[in-house]
Amino acid sequence: MADKDLEKFGEGASEQDDIWTQAKKEEAQARRLKRAGDEKVGLAITSLLDIMTIMLVFLLVSVTSDPLNVKLGADMQLAGSTADVTPTSDSIPITVTKQNIVLDNKSVVNVRCQIDGDECTDEDWEKLNRCEEKPGQDVCAKDFKFFVDKQDKEKSDRDSLVIEPLRKELDRVVKQQMEEDEALGRKFKGVVTLIADKEIPFRLLMEVIYTAGKVGVKGKGGLSHFRFAIKKM
Repeated sequence: MADKDLEKFGEGASEQDDIWTQAKKEEAQARRLKRAGDEKVGLAITSLLDIMTIMLVFLLVSVTSDPLNVKLGADMQLAGSTADVTPTSDSIPITVTKQNIVLDNKSVVNVRCQIDGDECTDEDWEKLNRCEEKPGQDVCAKDFKFFVDKQDKEKSDRDSLVIEPLRKELDRVVKQQMEEDEALGRKFKGVVTLIADKEIPFRLLMEVIYTAGKVGVKGKGGLSHFRFAIKKM
């Protein structure tokens, strides 16, 4: 083969090598771009999941903290009022019925009801609820008592103002809400909405308020603001 032919053959081989090398570079670059694109998609999904998680926690807190979700019945009738007041902040609802004290949609302690020394019945409650409309009923003149048994009081003392099952459950709920508020960047307000049947005596309400006032986390505050839920007339 002539020298010129060898020279041309060498140049052709060199050009092929250059094309092959460039193709390899482009393929490697394409793989890098694909990996980078996959990483960006992964980051976007993770961020979206974080947002969805925060929204879910917020919705759960909003639903569980709604103090106006009250189921009325023979054992639960709210006092009426013409005041036009709407709750403006989240709170911890405590419901006191003729049967029990409810916190976080769970009964934490039973309420005893006696009428002239005998245990109350659903029929007695129905009649008692109608005393404002029909005050002439015999039941309206009888002595009704609503109270918490002494074994549910602090040190089993009948005169104690602390209701132990309520205090323990409030401790759990307050710590949980403080953690949720911290995760959402909110300040814990320590507000309690007391939802009580209109026949519940002041003594029992005072015990509930006093018990709630004993609850708190050192350095972070506790339950210090109270408001009552009423039925708008």
